[in-house]
Amino acid sequence: MSSITTSRTAGSVSSSNYMGQYTGITSDMIDQLLQSDEIRKTVIQNKIDKINTKSQAWTDISTRLSNLTSKLEVLQDEGTYGTKKVTSSDDASATVSGTADSMEGSYDLIITQLATSSKITGGVVSKADGTTKISTKDALGYSGKLTITNGATDGSDTALTVEIDVKETDSLKDIANAINSAKDPSDREGTKSAGLKATIVNNQLVVTSEEMGDRTLTIGGDLKDKLGFADNVVKMTKGQSAEFTLDGIPMKRNSNNPTDVVDGVTFNFKKADASKTITLGLTNDTDKELSAVKDFVSQYNSVMSFISEKMDVGNPSQSDNKTGALAGDSTLISLQSTLRSTVLGGKSVNGVSASTLGLSVDRNGTLSLDETKFKAQLAKDPNSVKDFFFKDTSDKFSTEKTGTGYTADFKAVIDRYTSTKSGREGVISLRKASYQSEIKDYNRQIERITEQIAIKRARYVRMFTNLDTAIGNLQSQFAYFQSQNSSSSSNS
Repeated sequence: MSSITTSRTAGSVSSSNYMGQYTGITSDMIDQLLQSDEIRKTVIQNKIDKINTKSQAWTDISTRLSNLTSKLEVLQDEGTYGTKKVTSSDDASATVSGTADSMEGSYDLIITQLATSSKITGGVVSKADGTTKISTKDALGYSGKLTITNGATDGSDTALTVEIDVKETDSLKDIANAINSAKDPSDREGTKSAGLKATIVNNQLVVTSEEMGDRTLTIGGDLKDKLGFADNVVKMTKGQSAEFTLDGIPMKRNSNNPTDVVDGVTFNFKKADASKTITLGLTNDTDKELSAVKDFVSQYNSVMSFISEKMDVGNPSQSDNKTGALAGDSTLISLQSTLRSTVLGGKSVNGVSASTLGLSVDRNGTLSLDETKFKAQLAKDPNSVKDFFFKDTSDKFSTEKTGTGYTADFKAVIDRYTSTKSGREGVISLRKASYQSEIKDYNRQIERITEQIAIKRARYVRMFTNLDTAIGNLQSQFAYFQSQNSSSSSNS
């Protein structure tokens, strides 16, 4: 029988591409044999899909909680509180602004005279070689010192003197820059400006006192004359104080933006007209605080609505019942409960609490704000409202804002779930990491099953191909013997 497997006699068949020719076993039938293994893969893949759905749900919850944190941070911002609405009967002549601590008020203002600065204008500067047509960037060729003394004419302050070292390579622009960057020599830290401003007009240095009012500017040094400040050339312009009447009280200030007239209030003088009375108003602006609280309420309700959607158990009595991605998740149930207990919590500050501010929750868990109640409390004690929401306890060296109050407590709750800081990962990060670990395990199972299927398939293909080949060879041998037998019989 060895000729059946080793020889290629007439009528023998190849062992390839004949699977199913005699046995009827096809590739599709092998797929059916492997179907149970494919089902195992599908079951595992379905588990992965469910985990991914849960993971995405937690991602969406984390995003909404982060948005809620942003709303809380607005309520922690100093700029949210104590803002003022300002009015002016003539914006072109004067305006007013106020800080969080400034009181409401209305002021009648008459500006008789605007404040101006004292300045000293030198003559046209030439180069050391006598060249007169020069650029402000040309080296002048002078070496020496230029001193500038600035002090109040009435002696109300101590005059200061700055010394500018000039090198041969310096230009007019270099000298002007040196004057502008000069520091007060009496400042030990060397950070306080000397209060001088230098410009260049027609190759002439103009030095101005940044502090307004009647001040005396004196130029000295061995380069005084060479840089255009000779006594017979220099031109002095005397500064003056702003003169105005506020609510019938005449005043003078060396500024057009005095901040020391009314506590917390800055007046901005733009135009003088002794015949015109300008009415300025300053009132508390509660719109910003109200808007911030309303935004918080809206985002809180959005978070809670989304959580309820993901926890929904649907109608278990229906055969096609659909549930939320995190139905029955104890962690989410705990988060929902914690948020509900936190939203109306917080320590009261001077009688100000969540409820006195008009925050309330209905039986469906929806948070609402009584705007009338909120505005009344804000009008009554704005500082306590601010401190209820957040009281900053950060020191000047702190890199993170710290504090106490309603928003600080709320953010701490959210941070326990959303933190992604290394070593301080929140509940959601840990949960998602656990999901990823499960998915990796399931993927390894799928890989093993896929390998097993490939091995089984190859074995089935080889086995049935060999069987078909063997049957084909047997039939060929049988046909050959039949032909030989017929030939022998016909020759007898």
